[in-house]
Amino acid sequence: MQIDEEHLLKILALPIKKEGYKLLDIQFCNKGSEKKIKLFIYQPKGIEIEDCIKVNNLASECMKNEGLLDNQTLEISSPGIFMKLNKPEHFKTFKGKRIKVKLLQKINGYKIATGNIFKCSEKGIHLKNGNTKEDLNIPFSYISEANLEPKLKIWFLD
Repeated sequence: MQIDEEHLLKILALPIKKEGYKLLDIQFCNKGSEKKIKLFIYQPKGIEIEDCIKVNNLASECMKNEGLLDNQTLEISSPGIFMKLNKPEHFKTFKGKRIKVKLLQKINGYKIATGNIFKCSEKGIHLKNGNTKEDLNIPFSYISEANLEPKLKIWFLD
């Protein structure tokens, strides 16, 4: 049976949510005979190795019950601190967070903008530009790339 993202979301999203995580993304990696399914999970306090093990066991059980886990390797991961945002749900999940957006065409003179998402709708996002504090209304159709862009504190040790 061919596995697709929509089917996996239907069987995995709710059980994973009940355990306190959000299933953000699914990627299929097929190289030769190696078949890998990557699940990216999120929770506000962060993801530890124990969380990945817990979700791996849960997802494996759900997939076996549906007859979907044959010769694939299942990999569970955090999306990382610079996670790519490529679905409207991602922007909603990270409302209030700092992001960097590359645009297909300029909006208010900007082709690249960094700031905090202060509003998200089905059509796009409202971003508070970090440099000018200007509000940018950005339709999803204008976004070529977007990712979380946290401010990092760098400590130098002598």
